[in-house]
Amino acid sequence: MNRENSESEAAEPSRAPLLVKRTTGPDAGDGGSSSATPVLVLTTLVAVSGSYVFGSAVGYSSPAQSGIMDDLGLTSAQYSLFGSILTIGAMMGAAISGKIADYIGRRGTMGLSEILCVTGWIAIALSKISLWLDVGRWLVGCGMGLLSYVVIVVES
Repeated sequence: MNRENSESEAAEPSRAPLLVKRTTGPDAGDGGSSSATPVLVLTTLVAVSGSYVFGSAVGYSSPAQSGIMDDLGLTSAQYSLFGSILTIGAMMGAAISGKIADYIGRRGTMGLSEILCVTGWIAIALSKISLWLDVGRWLVGCGMGLLSYVVIVVES
């Protein structure tokens, strides 16, 4: 191979398909199999859900402030704690995310973070006192901290 050919090949993008049909192995006879397995689809869905949780959790507290304060009778100080406890939970989740990913894997960590986020949102939605509101927001923050480590590694 001469130098001119190798330079022109490097400048041209690869034309290989991302999903390749398997032609050998146990699935070769069905004619319609692909490498997009249900686990891959579920993992992608969880990763995308994590990105949605980031945006909705960060942007949720500002437009909902007057409604939450009126419904629960919160003071400005109590609502400020609700607004900032997300960051505290995210710091705690990020601090332990590497260890958790080592123990249960990246997919398991993504699943755990989604469980924390869903539980947190349910606690926020059903809370009648400020304690459960703060616990829910903290759980969402912990889930976001876990996701901040594993989603970037999985998607790239």
